[in-house]
Amino acid sequence: MKTRLIMSRILFSVLIFLVSTSPSKSGKYPERIISLSPNITEIIYGIGAWEKVVGVTLYSDFPPEAEGVPKVGGWVNPNFEEIVKLNPDLVLLMKDQDGMFGDKIRKLGYKTLTIDSNTSINDIQNSILEIGRMLGKQDEAHRLSEEIKNSLNEIRLETENTPDKKVLLVIARNPGRLEDIYVIGKNNYINELISLAGGTNVVESDRFALKITIEAILSYSPDVIIEVNHQKNKHTDDIVKIWNDLKETQAVKDQEVHVVLSNELLRPSQRIIEGARILSRILHPELSFKNEKHN
Repeated sequence: MKTRLIMSRILFSVLIFLVSTSPSKSGKYPERIISLSPNITEIIYGIGAWEKVVGVTLYSDFPPEAEGVPKVGGWVNPNFEEIVKLNPDLVLLMKDQDGMFGDKIRKLGYKTLTIDSNTSINDIQNSILEIGRMLGKQDEAHRLSEEIKNSLNEIRLETENTPDKKVLLVIARNPGRLEDIYVIGKNNYINELISLAGGTNVVESDRFALKITIEAILSYSPDVIIEVNHQKNKHTDDIVKIWNDLKETQAVKDQEVHVVLSNELLRPSQRIIEGARILSRILHPELSFKNEKHN
């Protein structure tokens, strides 16, 4: 009898602890959130917590609803006055941003959640789960993480027996000329996407991105050059013509210079699924991609 009484008290104490430390719908979860990075904005939308968003950064273009949400400055220069006006109970930001101005946001009295999703696909999935836990969307976050895993595995299975192609992925350069060319290195999720899509990144640097010379490109001699270009008023043919100056490269010889006018590849969120599909279609257009599911 005494033992049962002691056990009952222990169980009761544990129950009280769990109730008091777990977020609940009675106000424990944040209700007014600001996203300081476009990929975080996309994740919030993906887990069904969009109604909580009261502010986003400039260049947050997905979902389309982001256009009507108040803007709180840029990625590296948030507008702290606007953040104060919106009075959030949670500000979400990336690790690099936290190093620049995270302390200032916390000194203003606002709670922050910092995520790091640039290094790997696994980091992106973990970030989704962490945001889901913080916002009370654990089940939705788990489903979204599983969707990423399953969709990328399907693409990997489609491309695993294809010839490997050497890829140079360009993310920025001076408009109209082959100068100040920035490319993707090895230490990031985009390098993983290149691999699972049936390619090999020709850039060996561990940096996320780096500036390279034309001479370096010639030495790499990529089979395929892919440029992510946000000049939406430009025709892809005009962009491809700029690369024709590098006639010595295999990619130009084989007419394997491709332009991507969307930003799925550069956003570490669930949209990497479509980014991987874009890469696989470019690298291996001969495949049927039977398992492809369009968003």
